Amino acid sequence: MSFIKSNLKKILPAPFLKEAFLMCNKIKILTIDKILFPEYKINRNQFLIYRKGYPFRESGIDINDLLQDSVRTYMQYWYNWTQEEFILELNKICWIEPEYGWAIVKPNRLVYYSLGVSRTWFQRKPNIFRFFNAKDANKLGKAISLRDTGEENYFHFYNDVLAKLFFLKQQGIDVKSLPVIISKKLWDKEYFQYYFKNSGFLQSLIWLVQDKQYIQCQSIIFCKPLTHRLDLWNQVVFPIRSKNISCDQTKIFLTRTKSRLRFIENSIEIEQTARNLGFSVMDTDNLSLQEQINIFLSTKYLVGIHGAGLTNMIFRTDGCRIMEIFPPPNLGYLPYHYIMLAKMLGFQYSAMIGEPGRVKYSGGFYLPPAEFERELLKFCNEQTVV
Repeated sequence: MSFIKSNLKKILPAPFLKEAFLMCNKIKILTIDKILFPEYKINRNQFLIYRKGYPFRESGIDINDLLQDSVRTYMQYWYNWTQEEFILELNKICWIEPEYGWAIVKPNRLVYYSLGVSRTWFQRKPNIFRFFNAKDANKLGKAISLRDTGEENYFHFYNDVLAKLFFLKQQGIDVKSLPVIISKKLWDKEYFQYYFKNSGFLQSLIWLVQDKQYIQCQSIIFCKPLTHRLDLWNQVVFPIRSKNISCDQTKIFLTRTKSRLRFIENSIEIEQTARNLGFSVMDTDNLSLQEQINIFLSTKYLVGIHGAGLTNMIFRTDGCRIMEIFPPPNLGYLPYHYIMLAKMLGFQYSAMIGEPGRVKYSGGFYLPPAEFERELLKFCNEQTVV
């Protein structure tokens, strides 16, 4: 199977393969997965904490203040979006599979609350044959799972993985007394190791780094705090946020390489426009976390394509202006992550939407240079944005 995948990647454009995967996975979820992986039902009384919230609405964002009508139209979608916040203590023998972190109750039932975003069309199910053939599972009594859908993403590392620990601690769970399960892929990330070395709290925990082995638990805690909670973000970022006073000099334009998809096709002229207005162009993939912290501490104006690099606004300790550049939205909405993060931090925010790419299946999009220059001038000169 891996041989076929590697060859398809050489032949077909990545965006085409991504669309094909989503279509195939959606069909699989609606058909064969229902037979192979029925859901293990959870009763409401099994939750230690459970509620549904309106993250976007509760953040206090006034989308009427957004500068572009097109951005206002799409952001309206999130006002009625609900999200679960919960702590589930599952007192049932289950297995945590290594590839994605699903919890499985024998014979083959999936615990959907074991992952934060488990019902999406892109979330894959485990390999049932590997599960049935698994041997020598690591056996635990009671544990905490930090496995999550977005566990290898820089933004979701803070918002959806680390936040769980502080959420549990806030709710009186003794996280230091239980093994904490984390994927080896996340454990090996530079930003995790940097955080670990700077956090006495993380160093005090009992870590179980899951690589290829299954983990059997007699009892396990899963949780999900509501997204973008300022109280949790303040605790998460505190160990690595610089104590130095912010400097108001730097203008940063964040770019992305073509290999990452979601890039600007006419990036050369767009980046030159940014440089002409005093912006430094950079790709955070080429920077260590310490370099990113140092740079973003002094960033007053931050412009960037929607992506994890914008997460670095958290290192700014006072006023900052954010302009997010979106590709044409799929499915009629724009992602909410960074407008909410900017609002949570008290920063000014604006956005603009690009146009469909001129090259089919390139994975990029087009940004009209004249429009970008107007928006950038307005962004740098406006006294009030959001």
